[in-house]
Amino acid sequence: MNASIRRLLLLALCSVSLGPQSGSRSPAGKFYEMVKVGEGVYAFISEESLTTVVSGNSVAVIGDDGVLVVDTGSFPTLARRMIDDIRRITPLPVRYIVHTHWHPDHLLGDGEFRRAFPGVVVVSTAFTRDRILDRTVPMMKVNIEKGPAFAQKLRQQLQQGKGPDGSLLDAAGKTVWEKAIADIEYALPEYRRASGFVPDVTFDRSLTIHLGAREVRISFLGRGNTAGDAVVYVPDSKVVATGDLVVYPTPYSFGSYPGEWIDTLRKLMAMDAATIVPGHGPVFHDWEYVRVVVEFLESTRAQVRAAVAEGLD
Repeated sequence: MNASIRRLLLLALCSVSLGPQSGSRSPAGKFYEMVKVGEGVYAFISEESLTTVVSGNSVAVIGDDGVLVVDTGSFPTLARRMIDDIRRITPLPVRYIVHTHWHPDHLLGDGEFRRAFPGVVVVSTAFTRDRILDRTVPMMKVNIEKGPAFAQKLRQQLQQGKGPDGSLLDAAGKTVWEKAIADIEYALPEYRRASGFVPDVTFDRSLTIHLGAREVRISFLGRGNTAGDAVVYVPDSKVVATGDLVVYPTPYSFGSYPGEWIDTLRKLMAMDAATIVPGHGPVFHDWEYVRVVVEFLESTRAQVRAAVAEGLD
C-alpha cells in the first residue's frame, strides 16, 4: 500500500468512520460470529476490517430475569440480527446495554434494541455520555453529510488510477479504494438509521448489576483508549469484555492516553478472567497479547521521553 493511501485512510480513521473491509459487504452478508464464551454468555465477534468502516464486538450476558448487552455495534442491520440471535437463545428481555466507550462503532445499534425491548436501560461512564453528546452525535452528522462526496472523490481517483498526491495506484491500492467505496456505500444508510444511543444512567468508578442471582460488575479502571473506558466482568463465568482497551491485531488510538493506558491494562490483567472479549478481534483465553500491547506502549513512551530529553519538537 503506498504512502498516499495510508495517509488518506489515517485521515478517515481520525474522523472515525468512513473509509475499505475484508471482502465485499452487503446487508445479507455475515458480519459476525456468535461464540459461546461461558455459561449463558455469548460474544458476537465482528469480522476484521481493512478499512475504517468497522463494527465493534458485542457480548450478551443472560441472567435469571433478563439480559445485559455490552455494546451494540456500528450497524442497525447487524443489531437486528443480533436481537434475533439473542431471542433464539432466551425468551428473556434485554434489560441493560453497557457502552464501553463513546466511539460510534460500538453504539449505533442502540435504537434497534430500544425498539425491540422498550424500557431497556443504557449505561456508561459519565465521561462516555458527555463525549457521545459532544463528539459522537456531531461526528455522525458530518459523516452522513460528507460521506457521499468522499465516496465520489474515491471513485474519481480510482478511475484516474491516482492517489490524492498524484501517485499512481498499484493493484493493491485499487483494491483498497474499491473496498473503501463499497464500505462507505453500505455504512451511510446504516448511519442514517442509527438512533437512541445516548445513555440513560452513568457511573464514575464501579457499578454492579444483578440479573436475578447473576452478578455483572462494570468498572472504570483508569484512562486508556479514552478517558472513560468501562470493562464488564461476569464473575461466575470469569469472562471480561474490555471494549477498545484491547483491540487485535492493531490497537486503536483516538483521543487516547498512552502512558496511563499501561497502568490501566495492568489493572485489567489483574482481574480473575479466563476469557477475554476485546473490542475488536478474536476471543482470548490468556493475557499474552495484552502483555505485547503493554510492551508496545512502554516502548513508545520511552522513545517519546528520550526525544523530549533531546529537545526535539
